[in-house]
Amino acid sequence: MEVTLLLAERCSHHDQARGVLKEALAEAGVTGVEVKETLIRTEEDAITVKCLGSPTIRVDGFDVEYMEREPEETSAGCRYFNTPAGWKPIPEKGIIVRALTRAKERAG
Repeated sequence: MEVTLLLAERCSHHDQARGVLKEALAEAGVTGVEVKETLIRTEEDAITVKCLGSPTIRVDGFDVEYMEREPEETSAGCRYFNTPAGWKPIPEKGIIVRALTRAKERAG
């Protein structure tokens, strides 16, 4: 399983994103996976790695929020997620857990 965390230089929630990802990995029972982290500095960087905004968390190449229906837009700016508590700069742990669980099932 490949887990990637894309973080924009201009956004300040890097530690929160790392924390929720670490919690999700533990909750999903995923061990021994190294999270590949990339710092996005420019719009060109965002285009190159298909960053949807910071944070973008990918599991086996799929964005945890959009999965196969990912939009074409990219951004080197901050990202917001629609959560039950309103728009937040960090995704809910549950969407990350679901993406990790699906990846485990696909790997079978």
